[in-house]
Amino acid sequence: MPPIQKTWAGVVLALWAASAGAQDTAPPEPVPPREVEVPPAVERSPVRTGWRVQGLPLVNYNSDEGLGYGARLMLVDRGNGTERPYRMVFVAQFFQTTRGVANHRLFLDAPRFLESRWRLAASVGIINDRFSPYFGLGQRAGYTAAYATCADRSTLSTNPDVCPDNPDFRGLRYYTYDQRTLPSIMLNGRRQLGDSPWQLEVGYRFRLTDVRTRYGADDLGQARESLLEEDIRAGLVGGLGEERAGGLLRLRSGEVNAGVILDLRDNEPAPVRGMFHEFALRGAAPATGSAFTYGGASLNLRFYHPLFTERLVAALRLFGDVVAGDVPFTLLSTFTGIEWREGFGGIGGVYSARGILKNRLQGKAKLLGNGELRWKFLSVEPGGQRLDFTLISFFDAGRAWTDPRFRDATTTLYGAGGGLRIAWEENFVVRADYGVSPRDGTTGFYLDFNHMF
Repeated sequence: MPPIQKTWAGVVLALWAASAGAQDTAPPEPVPPREVEVPPAVERSPVRTGWRVQGLPLVNYNSDEGLGYGARLMLVDRGNGTERPYRMVFVAQFFQTTRGVANHRLFLDAPRFLESRWRLAASVGIINDRFSPYFGLGQRAGYTAAYATCADRSTLSTNPDVCPDNPDFRGLRYYTYDQRTLPSIMLNGRRQLGDSPWQLEVGYRFRLTDVRTRYGADDLGQARESLLEEDIRAGLVGGLGEERAGGLLRLRSGEVNAGVILDLRDNEPAPVRGMFHEFALRGAAPATGSAFTYGGASLNLRFYHPLFTERLVAALRLFGDVVAGDVPFTLLSTFTGIEWREGFGGIGGVYSARGILKNRLQGKAKLLGNGELRWKFLSVEPGGQRLDFTLISFFDAGRAWTDPRFRDATTTLYGAGGGLRIAWEENFVVRADYGVSPRDGTTGFYLDFNHMF
């Protein structure tokens, strides 16, 4: 679960817990007036003001990254009690998974920065992906499970190049490389344009990423080349940055972003009707602190509409992204825009295409489509707290091109499946999905927070 999305889930849960605790406080004894009978006073929760410290454990799971665990500490400033959801929040997050992914971050959110109409978000973090996937670009992108599968991994500790029961074995790390970003810096600002549903967004992202293409004995790294090394040697991969000692590649990117948002959703966490659209531009050059020069654009379209009843909702997302120039190869999997967070990855995985392997398709042009049917079949209110249970069916599909002229395309991949959503007071949503990708023969299970879109 990436930092910003987990942040919002944590803030919602912590704020609810604070308000629930306030309801347990007994009101003062009313003083009845003389000879006049009046109804009892209405119990009111005390207004929360000033600073408050809140904490929350973090747990999630998906088939690509394993079990995720960590904690978040929040310092919330409620101001005079009238600012909603708060005046300002500082977040410190520690999060990592059992499969080598780490996302540690300090985050600030100020909904009305310096009493202005701008909402400012800023973060600085460390992002590690010890086994970041790479399956090739364009028509060469492919996946053969036997190349990196060994039923008895214990045999690899003595010879990581040979799997006795698999003659096609090329190495356990054939499809992966080691990627570490320190620091990852993000600044975002957005404001509403007048009284319209349109918003303006501007931002800046800086990444200093170290890449190792070869693993050591402790990680069961094979002696032969990985797929990434094969493609680099063949001249098929650009944007490699500066080569350093020990086979380390260092990539520095600094890009500016700007765009517009149209938000007509009736409820942001779980929309029933409406739409959300975002068009964003980005660019990088030496003047922005980047070692690469490139530019790109993305278009994110989302639609929500009830079918016959508000308990049955059709949801659709179409996401396109094009980038041209000398692009760092680690960014070939990513989209852009304020709604696409650092760590979301590309086509394939928990945030884009379920059942398809994480970052399965990469390139300078990408197209992603997601369709869902959401049926809210049960609503209950235990202890006065509303819980909604929703079954979903989904169909996800994606395609990528090596260059922005839409030549040398990958095969279109798709995944389909179903899942369950449990919404707490409509705002805090837990999701569980299971997807299958028939073309690759892969599956995925995902336990996370919030709807995927």
